[in-house]
Amino acid sequence: MDNVLCIGELLIDFIGEANDTDIEGQSNFLKKAGGAPANVACTIAAVGGNSLFCGSVGKDGFGDFLENTLKFHRVDTQFLKRSEKATTLAFVSIESNGERDFIFVRGADADLCSSDLPSEGQMKETSIVHFGAATSFLEGALKNTYKTLLEQSLKRADCITFDPNYRSAFWHERKDEFVKEIHYFMESADLIKLSDEEAFLVTQKSNVEEMAANLKERYDATIAITLGANGALLFNREWQIHVPAVKAEVVDTTGAGDAFIGALLYKLSLTGSPKISVKNESFMEEAATFAASIAAKVCSKYGALTALEELL
Repeated sequence: MDNVLCIGELLIDFIGEANDTDIEGQSNFLKKAGGAPANVACTIAAVGGNSLFCGSVGKDGFGDFLENTLKFHRVDTQFLKRSEKATTLAFVSIESNGERDFIFVRGADADLCSSDLPSEGQMKETSIVHFGAATSFLEGALKNTYKTLLEQSLKRADCITFDPNYRSAFWHERKDEFVKEIHYFMESADLIKLSDEEAFLVTQKSNVEEMAANLKERYDATIAITLGANGALLFNREWQIHVPAVKAEVVDTTGAGDAFIGALLYKLSLTGSPKISVKNESFMEEAATFAASIAAKVCSKYGALTALEELL
């Protein structure tokens, strides 16, 4: 089994306790660990894989909580930086359709430097590098560090996976800039995971068929698009498959996409040749079916990691 390194933000999600309302309507919030790449790392470890997390949290109580949460979920934290900046916070409210209204208060996640990355020797048993990008294209040291690790991963011929984790709160007036920022990572990736919103944003197409055709033309990768209750669409230039969603009582969609890609990466880590396996239709269909079941489980509880505790 190969190791999977996940890089990006780790933060506190404060989840509003009132149902079916936006942040304005909330009075009380429940503290949970969050951050897309950290959720992916926890999913990989929870289902039996080996994951390492590279990111930055503050030297504060929130940072202690997050580090201990990673360790509880069996994630290797040797590349977790403890910054002098305060830990990044997000306030999340679950609306009536299960979707999220959220606000970020950015802090330590921006403080990850290239000097904080694993050495070449420390990467010998790691063949998959996952880039989860919610805050990684914003200003701060993390932006350059993210690109440095990509260049290192390309030189090593790692299996590179990418999830842009688009957040409208950051980019709603700069969507074209966001699409431009993520283009090189999408060109470089072996596996790209997108939500349907992200896929339509990138392609500017109006239906799934046109969107998939556009992505096939532009990117020589296997692409997984999560479609919510409609399951997931996986394709590359050679094949295309649809995996139905697993029925579940949806309480909170936070982390569902992260659980999906995390479970896919776990399956890839078992193969010994992830760059080859990610192109295999039958393998990816089986892996995506498993991933859909894990995503459904995550949706059944509040918080991105709560349901994963049952797997530990």
